[in-house]
Amino acid sequence: MPRIDVHHHVWPPIYFKVESERMAGTVIGWDRVSKWTASMSVEAMDRNKVALTVNSVSTQHVHPNDPDGDAVFARECNEFNAKLSGDYKNRFGSFALLPLPHVEKCLREIEYAADTLKCDGFKLQTNYIDRWPGDPGFAAVFDELNRRKAAVFFHPHTPDACMGFLPGVNEPLMEYPFDTTRAIASLLFSGTLARCPDVKYIFAHGGGTMPFLANRIGGLVRARPELNAMLPHGIAHELKKLYFDVVSVTNKPAWAALTEIVSPDHLLFGTDVPYMSFETGLKELGEMGEAATDQRGIEGDNALRIMPSLRAKMPA
Repeated sequence: MPRIDVHHHVWPPIYFKVESERMAGTVIGWDRVSKWTASMSVEAMDRNKVALTVNSVSTQHVHPNDPDGDAVFARECNEFNAKLSGDYKNRFGSFALLPLPHVEKCLREIEYAADTLKCDGFKLQTNYIDRWPGDPGFAAVFDELNRRKAAVFFHPHTPDACMGFLPGVNEPLMEYPFDTTRAIASLLFSGTLARCPDVKYIFAHGGGTMPFLANRIGGLVRARPELNAMLPHGIAHELKKLYFDVVSVTNKPAWAALTEIVSPDHLLFGTDVPYMSFETGLKELGEMGEAATDQRGIEGDNALRIMPSLRAKMPA
């Protein structure tokens, strides 16, 4: 069974240079997490029979007034990921970082990362300060991703407006699932999901709170003609097309909600290494009691289906 981890973080040198101070103030256990190395992941992968990880950087601060700086940051992260794939043959794939909110820079990076670096998909975050993925200004980026039938991994980020809401409480604990829900809603109500059906949208952490709120949101939409017009086939139709990694939802209540809105062939194995571990991810997934065929799909086959480029990177 080819186990593939689609939620696996790496630390390019530029990421440490730019982001380590911010991350140290928000990440629980940063002293441990920041010591990650590629060889540590490979050793843990071998212990847990994980064939491949699809690497991405974690959250990053964006600079709306510095498109060149954000483009350089993305390029260096993506080239680091490509080099990692070359240095560790048949162990690492990659989601290339895109420098939104800078649309022209994004379009250039999509071309370079896909055609030159041979990435397996792209990484966006759930917000860009005060703009979410369905923002009309981002339409050209999603149109190009749709043209390429790309896989796009969305990782949550705490909006600036939500920082410090609960003093003493680490923001990602609650803001990450909430903002994932906002991002999905943004894509739904902007019409992006309906307009760009060939993108393989992958959301971290089981889609945040969207599985719990889908029925409420769908009911309210039916009473709003202007929103309903963005979902010609209904909210359930659009949600069923999305993909979700299973990080943080391998518990009975969350699993029940998630599997009510999508079938197991839209679930992907993830670990959130180095924040969490392969051992924990596999143990908790095994406790969900999925049928053997569904388990095989979640652990690897589903990822291979939506990112066929991974086949060439699998161990022999």
